[in-house]
Parts: sequence; C-alpha cells; structure tokens
Amino acid sequence: MRSIPIPLIPFLALTGLLLPLAATATATDDPPPSKTTDAAPAPKPEPDPAPEPEAPHPLASLRAEALALRPLCTSDFARAMLDQVEHLPVCQPRTLYVATRPNRALTPDQFDQLPEDERAKLRKFTFTPDRYYTTFYGTPLVYARVLDLAADAWTKSEAKAPASLRGKRILDLGYGQLGQLRLWAQSGARVTGVEVDPILTALYADSPAANASNTPGSLRLLECSWPNHADCRASVEKGGPYDLLISRNVLKRGYVKPDKLPTGFPDPVGWNMPDAEVLSHFFNAMNPGGLVVIYSIGPAPDPAKPWSDIANPWPRDAWQAAGFEVLAYDADETDSARAIGKALGWESSMDLDADLFGVYSIYRRPAE
Repeated sequence: MRSIPIPLIPFLALTGLLLPLAATATATDDPPPSKTTDAAPAPKPEPDPAPEPEAPHPLASLRAEALALRPLCTSDFARAMLDQVEHLPVCQPRTLYVATRPNRALTPDQFDQLPEDERAKLRKFTFTPDRYYTTFYGTPLVYARVLDLAADAWTKSEAKAPASLRGKRILDLGYGQLGQLRLWAQSGARVTGVEVDPILTALYADSPAANASNTPGSLRLLECSWPNHADCRASVEKGGPYDLLISRNVLKRGYVKPDKLPTGFPDPVGWNMPDAEVLSHFFNAMNPGGLVVIYSIGPAPDPAKPWSDIANPWPRDAWQAAGFEVLAYDADETDSARAIGKALGWESSMDLDADLFGVYSIYRRPAE
C-alpha cells in the first residue's frame, strides 16, 4: 500500500505539540519562530513501487510454437487448430512415479504404499501445464501439418471438400499426448485416441481437459491394442466410422515389423497378423471417403536403431487389395519436416540437414 504523507503543521496541531504563537512569545520574549527557517520541510512523496514483472503464461511455449508454425500452414483446418491453442485450459501440475519397459505409473498415494525396494524402481516425474499436453514426444502442433495433408487430399478427391473439422470423427492411433486431441475437440471434432501406454492413462485420469465436456466436440481415450484385440476393436468401433485416421511416428516399419521385438515393449500394431487382416480392420473403421494419413519423421535409418526405419510397413498393393485408393505412398516429407524444425528452433539441438527426414502416406476408402 502506498504511504500518503500528512502535512507537518496540521499534524502537530492535532497532537497538541504546537503551542499558540502568542503564548510562546510572552513566555520567552523571543520573536515567534520563522516558518521559513525553523519548520521542517514537508517530506517528499515516496515513489510508486516498481511493478513486478508479469509471470509468463503457463502455456507460453505452446502459444509461441503456434505463432511460429502458422505461416507454414496451407489449410483452414491447420490454422483453426493452431488458433485453438490460446483456449487450452491450464491444468495443475501432476506428479506420477513411472517405470518403463514395461511402462507403468503410480500416483503419489500409490507410491507411498510401496515397500522401499519397490519405490527405488520408480522415477518421480512432474507434468507441468505445458508438459501435460506434450508428454515425452515434443510439440503436438506438428499435427497441423497432417491436417494440411488431409485437407489437400480431400480437396483433390472430393466433389465438395469439408470446410472444417466440426462433426468429423477422428481416430488417432498411438496418440502419445493429449494436445492435438484436445485442439481437435475444441474445433468441433469427435475424437478417439488409442494408446497402449498406461502412463498416459494415469496422467489423464479424471482430467477435465481430457473429457472435453466444455468443447463443441468430444474426446475419448482408450488404453488398448488396436486392431490386435477384439475388445479394443469393439471399443474403437463405438466412436466410428471415422472420417480421418491419423497415426504419427507409430505406423512405421521400425515399430510394426521389427526383426526382433524389443524387450519390455508391447506387441506392435497387427503383430502376428497377416497384412490382409490388419488392413481390413483399417478399411472397416473408415467412413466412405475417409482418409488414413500415416506421418513419420525421424533420423536417417540406422540398422543399429531399428525404430529409425520410418518407411511404410505394408506394401502399396496390400492397401489396394484391402480396398483403399492409394493417394500417396511414402511421399517425401523431408523439406516440410525441416521447415517445421527450423520454425521451432530445432537446429539448436540437431543438424536438420543431416538428421531429419520424413515420409507420409495417404489412403482413401472410396465413396459409395
């Protein structure tokens, strides 16, 4: 609170410390004190305190990324997604205790109930408001590029391409993070996200942001293995049929068809299933005219790192045999991936020209 100075002489009079001037002169036979020489000067007002620096918004990094990526967008779908970033709810930090291979996550209360030797196997991880939407996989705003690809494919293949995502049913296979799902729901889409990672289930349990009840769309999160298991297929079907099936950095040869399954990892998509059976499930999940967009970016393939093989795991003719029109097959995405990396400042931690490559494939279930 500011200090408001009180003029000196009225203050002294109120407190009885200022005697009548005539009485003072009679008692001392001295002239009265000079107001100009004997009275103390009025104190100077104290300066206003400097304003405290404003704390950055908890989602400032995501907002900055949205601004950086917007000039690269070519569709209203992608621009609308980025525009929704400023409307993301800010969630309170959430702490989990996690372990990997196999993945699991415990709340602090569950962790406290463990014996000491079990606690030592878990690592404390606090998800800040921005990390709540990004988790372990970088910015979800890269999905804006996937929407650009879908919009372009719809424009070229449909007599009347959709004007927005409102009412569209989207399935994200291996979603990895909530950010893009929430943004699509805020854009009016009916979204289903499928994951096999129990860490994400624990993170988003009982989360207002994850149920999207206050958006024009809807959002469901499923922890299961699709299309491997019948119960998962049934759950996924409840949200379909889908207008858009997206998978980023999951449906690639290094994950789906490794020479050897890594220890502690869940079975890949379609593990031990014939190609025809796997792709029939993709086909049956789609609306007529619906698109499957597979998008992968990563380093140059390295035999010592099987996951780095981002090529399509199923041959073109297998997709055609399943009934799909092949609109793009392992199309080169490298230039766009590097443009995204440059816009987001990735060159500070990697050599974009030597270490970043990309491919995408697009398949369409023919319209009836």
